[in-house]
Amino acid sequence: MAINKKSNVILIGCGPHARRVYLPALHRISKIKLELIIDLESQASEVHKAAKKFEQTELWLIQPFTDVIPAEFAKRLSNFVREKGISGVIIATEPLVHKAYAEWALQNGLNILMDKPITTRVNAISDLSNAEGILDDYFILLEKYKKLQFEKETVFMINSHRRFHKGFQFVIDKIREVGEKTNCPITFVQAYHSDGQWRFPNEIVTQQYHPYSSGYGKASHSGYHIFDTIYQFYKAAGVHEKIADTMEIVSSFIQPNGFFTQLKKEDYKAIFGEQYDLVNKWSDEQLRLICGDFGEIDLSAIITLKKNEEAIANFNVNLIHNGFAGRTWINPGKDLYKGNGRIKHESYNIQQGPFQNIQIHAYQASDQHDANMGREEYLGGKNHFEIYVFRNPIFADSSTQPKIYKLSDLTDEENLESESMITMEWVKFKVVEEFADYLTGRKSKELINSQIEDHLVPVQIMSGIYSSNILRKSNASNIVKSAFGFVEDYSK
Repeated sequence: MAINKKSNVILIGCGPHARRVYLPALHRISKIKLELIIDLESQASEVHKAAKKFEQTELWLIQPFTDVIPAEFAKRLSNFVREKGISGVIIATEPLVHKAYAEWALQNGLNILMDKPITTRVNAISDLSNAEGILDDYFILLEKYKKLQFEKETVFMINSHRRFHKGFQFVIDKIREVGEKTNCPITFVQAYHSDGQWRFPNEIVTQQYHPYSSGYGKASHSGYHIFDTIYQFYKAAGVHEKIADTMEIVSSFIQPNGFFTQLKKEDYKAIFGEQYDLVNKWSDEQLRLICGDFGEIDLSAIITLKKNEEAIANFNVNLIHNGFAGRTWINPGKDLYKGNGRIKHESYNIQQGPFQNIQIHAYQASDQHDANMGREEYLGGKNHFEIYVFRNPIFADSSTQPKIYKLSDLTDEENLESESMITMEWVKFKVVEEFADYLTGRKSKELINSQIEDHLVPVQIMSGIYSSNILRKSNASNIVKSAFGFVEDYSK
């Protein structure tokens, strides 16, 4: 592979996340040329503004489609790939069309960087075949990817950016260290993530960015990141002979109709006055009829890991959109990705038997993340991220318990050029840079993180969580039994 060669790429999807992460990242990577941006005609104004720095980049605006790329468009796109010598594609679309674009990219022999989740499906919250179909989609893409590898080497990366985060990598190292010393696997993980959004009822009906109206929600939005992260923690102990071979999943969702019961129209009017009627035209009863099968706002799940039918670990997962927020206004802001009152909270509690407890705490207190106030590592700051490590005295290298780490204790990369940035966004830049490193020959395939082969377990969890909630709502047994990863990986 030629080192430092130039590479041409396509960006499919130029929504808020792509405009904030992918475009700036690509702009600063000199060896990568963005040849084409594709988005929907309805987004023309925003995309034209975002693409101004890419004067030589073509912009195609298309009509939406479902399931399969229209034949004429696919042909035009494939011809463009050949004419421009495209080697990579970044797929940053609505996840309902991830599979269609990924299949097209694999047919054209392209390297892929794709946003999470790998796929989701319409009405995954209410249609059991579609909930289970999320897992089917994964296997279809994986098999097509494997088949391509017989013809040429490519990568298929999933943008699960916590895998690239120094804090999470540090925790994984600590788990591995104790696993090597004690032969003890992870025995319990509690994960919590709040988007800190306050989305008003009318917005739940109408908004198409991270929507609920297509019958999926939190699990398909940021939830996939958490499923993947707990899997990374679990496998990090490296105690191969003790890894689970199956799991059982039980879940419970709160959908919009539950949210409308928590906060009624009269409650909004008591807070905002008669102005609330200007933004919400529906009664509580009308909202319930409209939103009956809308996607999940909040979810909780217990995932029991088993080996030889014996329970050996529990994951406790609590994921919410409707958490503490900073919104005080009636009309939503233009940027639905950052700002708009969105305040994130995230925590993990990881037990490794009697030998180690690691806790991660990351709590923001404001949605004003773009102001340059330094790194803001303090509690409530935009980059608050603390790791507490408790160790059994047999293995502790200090009598002080716990040992507490901040991100600045773990890295001095580029003097933390991200001084004024949100750390998570800086990490996302690193994902794009690693993809670029492979395209330009600076990194070999075995050094590339977050490839599709290692994403089966989070997809199994996501599919199982949807399936369990469907069964619960139909008053059936909602214990969903699943393999844990590839059976052959744990049969040695």
